[in-house]
Amino acid sequence: MARKRVAWYRLKHVRVPVPLFLAVLMVVVFVGWRLLAMQRGGLEALHATVVQANELYAAEQRSVSELSQKLQLTTRDDFIANEARTKYGYLSPGEIRYVVTNPEVLWDNYTVPPPEANP
Repeated sequence: MARKRVAWYRLKHVRVPVPLFLAVLMVVVFVGWRLLAMQRGGLEALHATVVQANELYAAEQRSVSELSQKLQLTTRDDFIANEARTKYGYLSPGEIRYVVTNPEVLWDNYTVPPPEANP
């Protein structure tokens, strides 16, 4: 025996009590409001993360520009010659090196100068 299908438009209308309807409506609104508040909190945290990432990116860009300027400086011949003289003690042809073995004689009374006056 085949079962009859009842179409949705043939169902009888059911009367829902007004207090029950209002209670369900309040629950739905409250749940939606809580979900919205949670999303806003998540969006604020995400916005703070983006701001922090932008600050880090700007700092890295400044660092990259400073390093590129230093790199351009180090490729110049006069910088290389100066570094060779000061760090490694190299001399150009015809230069004479003077070495002070007793730096105390440079100051009067043979006293060592304060640390900020040392060359």
